[in-house]
Amino acid sequence: MLTTFDECYDSAHNYLILGALFNPRHKIIHRAFVKAKRDAGYVNPDGTVREIKYALCTNSKRYAIAKLAVDCFVNSDSFFRAVVVDQRPETAFSLDYFGRRNERKAIKEARAYKKFCELLLKANLQDIQPNGLLYTDKLTRCKGDLFCQLISELFGTQGEEYSRGEGKPVFKHIAEVDTSLEEYHLGQIGDILQGAIINELVPGLNRWKRKLRNYVKGQLNIPSLSADFWAMLPKWYVNQKYPKYQVWYWGP
Repeated sequence: MLTTFDECYDSAHNYLILGALFNPRHKIIHRAFVKAKRDAGYVNPDGTVREIKYALCTNSKRYAIAKLAVDCFVNSDSFFRAVVVDQRPETAFSLDYFGRRNERKAIKEARAYKKFCELLLKANLQDIQPNGLLYTDKLTRCKGDLFCQLISELFGTQGEEYSRGEGKPVFKHIAEVDTSLEEYHLGQIGDILQGAIINELVPGLNRWKRKLRNYVKGQLNIPSLSADFWAMLPKWYVNQKYPKYQVWYWGP
């Protein structure tokens, strides 16, 4: 199992989204994605395939490539999970949940970020095979090396003992990677899937991003990506109805 992990947020930083793409047969979906881009002629002058992300979906050609990423996900046995944190002042969110009032804001932000990462991964441990791989894109809220260290302590090896008292580590290798490189393009699929959530919450003016969001929902038969929809569904129903794609809206 290869898990790719990423973050995104809107320009006003009202919403923080952490997304994880779980890939039981990662080589198969990676080959399919790279081939789809090559077949579409989406390559650099040196022959390497080009990068596609939600932020780049600003014209018809890039929209078409982003759709290929969604199709590869739909046709695979991979699954996606995301946690959304509504940080707007009018909500109940407060950094005081993650530290003392007199602590610096940066410290509480880092602690909150790491906690959300832990919750997202732990909620899906039953679906993660031991000795898996975790690749995280370059993170802006938590320095990559610190994030990898934290996840190693939680889910990887700790000296001669395995994490969480189990016989094998959840992740045997944890690394920060550059998803623009061809060997790590699988992370771009996760970026597009979580970008659709941001566009649902903050639609913006770009019509191609709005079309991409609707394409994601249509291909997965999901009526909405908003809290009004996901918060009302019991967990057993979500697992049964939407096993490939789930969104969790965090609340205190």
